[in-house]
Amino acid sequence: MELEAAKEILAEVFRVPLSEVDEMIRCRFEVEGVDPKEKGLWPQEFCLEG
Repeated sequence: MELEAAKEILAEVFRVPLSEVDEMIRCRFEVEGVDPKEKGLWPQEFCLEG
């Protein structure tokens, strides 16, 4: 529930669809070389391409 709320906030702040927020999160994990399925991990910052 908290993750979904955070995603909605990011989508509103960056004015992008939720699918774009998911992509931002996925990209961040790839940059850090972290498996996003590991419990409790969250990227410190996001990058928005475009």
